[in-house]
Amino acid sequence: MKKENMLASYLINLGEEVFDLLLAKGAKKEDAEDIIQNTFYKVYTLLDDLTEDNIRPWFFRVALNEYIDLKRKKEQQNIYLTEKIYLKLQHTDHEFDAILNKDDIFYLLKDIKKEYKEIFFLKYYYGFSYEEIAPILDIKVDSVKQKLYRAHKFIHSKIGGKY
Repeated sequence: MKKENMLASYLINLGEEVFDLLLAKGAKKEDAEDIIQNTFYKVYTLLDDLTEDNIRPWFFRVALNEYIDLKRKKEQQNIYLTEKIYLKLQHTDHEFDAILNKDDIFYLLKDIKKEYKEIFFLKYYYGFSYEEIAPILDIKVDSVKQKLYRAHKFIHSKIGGKY
């Protein structure tokens, strides 16, 4: 098989894998198709800069970032912090995802740095482990942990709690 055919086959399989992931994460079929198509376009425009080792994490990172941006745009319209949410946060030490819905979490993170927000969403909204997040964002596992800690600290300071 020619090298070009092997690359095309690899990219198609990769696209299908990411497409399934996007659907599992709650993307509409049409949105997932658009995201994959945009990611393929970006791959082909940057093909000379990508290597065998970084194409897979790069593909995942670009597609997931685009999905996160799409979700953010859709969710920003209906976000508010209610007294009920505030009370839940004041009287619990549980994980955020166990006590709040995703809109509540998004509201609390609206003023945080983008890099912290991305890690927070990949961890709690998409369910990725530290080890899975690191290659997606092209950072070290320790950096993932540190930035997630800072996101937690920011939220606690916002609600008046101590971390």
